[in-house]
Amino acid sequence: MNNTVWIEDVTGRDGLQNEPNPVPTAQKLALIRKIAAAGLTRIQATSFVHPRWVPQLADAEELSRYLFEIPGAQFSALIPNRKGYERAVAAGFRHLEFVIAASDTFNHRNLNRSTKESLSLLGEVTELAVRDGVELRVGFSNAYHCPFEGTISAPALIAVARAAREIHPWPISFGDTDGMAFPWQVREAVTLLQKEVMPNLSQLGLHFHDTYGRGLANVYVALELGVRNFDSTTGGLGGCPYCPGASGNLATEDLVAFLQGMGYETGVDMEKLLDAAELAITFSSRSYQGRLLRAMRPNAACSVAK
Repeated sequence: MNNTVWIEDVTGRDGLQNEPNPVPTAQKLALIRKIAAAGLTRIQATSFVHPRWVPQLADAEELSRYLFEIPGAQFSALIPNRKGYERAVAAGFRHLEFVIAASDTFNHRNLNRSTKESLSLLGEVTELAVRDGVELRVGFSNAYHCPFEGTISAPALIAVARAAREIHPWPISFGDTDGMAFPWQVREAVTLLQKEVMPNLSQLGLHFHDTYGRGLANVYVALELGVRNFDSTTGGLGGCPYCPGASGNLATEDLVAFLQGMGYETGVDMEKLLDAAELAITFSSRSYQGRLLRAMRPNAACSVAK
């Protein structure tokens, strides 16, 4: 069994994108520095979407001016289209996530185009990435459930993943955007993906929100199947501006504690990670969404941004 699990901390992007109170660039950088200092070597720092869509991340270029000075981490950014790709590459990113919704309705709501049109854009961006030596990951949001269409069947999800992998065999990620996934759905989707599209699961990442408290149960099932890449946010921050009711991501500190307790290696220093979580929750407009900080540092877990 491979005992190393890779965590991509997405606090800078997914954790902050839905916060109503602007977080200054300097404070974002301070948080990212703490996350990197804790041993998180894969960090998704921002998103190159139109500032009108996600005002909280309008400082993507400014953030990038200082981001790559932080040692020890590989930084990535999320992009929705060719323009986002061009902005991100110009800002210095060499690792990007191209987002597509498994739900056509959500893709229209989020990206103002169909899933098929996003796949076509993926083809265009792939040509540029191959030319530029840029690594992509294709992230499928609403992989198990859509707030507008309901349950996404495993065959429907795998059909979209297959279409993307036929364009180029990039790594992919399945995102449980509204936190509605059950372990049986994760098992069904990952098993079908491995059987029909991606025999080697080392190129699969899973991204769980913890809206209904199922995040770690879903991680457990995925680990049993051989998945070793997971996304999370420090402090459990997060939420999607286009997904009603979606709460924060699975907290990085909860995920690390669970993995370490199960005998997996993460390379993360828990005390330093809790330091980062203390800072992260001061940017949140909600109470602390995770569990570990409340258990280990109960006074700090009460901090909420005003």
